[in-house]
Amino acid sequence: MPHHRFREPGSRHQYGVLVGRVTDGQEDPSGHSPHYEILVDAGGTPYRVAVNIQSVEGSEVLAFFDRQYQKDTKLGITALAEGRAGFRPLSTGAGGNGLDYSRDDLFPVAQMRPIPADGNGITLSALIDAQIERAKQDPSAVIIAVGDGFDDNQTTEDVGFALGRGVHDIHMMQGNAGDFARDNRINGDGALFLRFSTGEMVALFVRFASQILPTDDRGDPNGG
Repeated sequence: MPHHRFREPGSRHQYGVLVGRVTDGQEDPSGHSPHYEILVDAGGTPYRVAVNIQSVEGSEVLAFFDRQYQKDTKLGITALAEGRAGFRPLSTGAGGNGLDYSRDDLFPVAQMRPIPADGNGITLSALIDAQIERAKQDPSAVIIAVGDGFDDNQTTEDVGFALGRGVHDIHMMQGNAGDFARDNRINGDGALFLRFSTGEMVALFVRFASQILPTDDRGDPNGG
């Protein structure tokens, strides 16, 4: 069974948060990896952010998209948006300072709904693209991507969407069963935020329909 996450071969991985400025965005044109890709300038260092818009293993993607997000979260999203650009690690597990869909009051999880990756009407790719295009036109807009950082230590700085430094797994990372249970953790979920010059905050939270809540203190589905 193909894995529904995206792994960069040979890369180092560290959960954390990236803060920077959007420079470009596009749906993965190759079609082999169902992500929306965002290029970010983090204080002069380029990063690539890969956001799942579809699961390649058949599980539906559920999303909660908020154009007027009001919560600050335990990360201090407002302070991050106004602070230093770059990637910084976050701790996971009990007492960790990362995000947790099940334990934090981030958003109403029960209101997550399937949003198609593409096609006619409202799609997840189109929702993200509209905000990315808006951020490109706003010199004060800040993107905050929470997920697993990767760095292959090999790519040059001018390879665009093939850049081997960035953040992925921008979705819930608990409640998996079977082959994916090894990914489970608490206080280690991913999310995407965009703060505009108007002060407006846009937030996107994503999980797969195969991921079960609530979870135990290891991030496994309650009941096994």
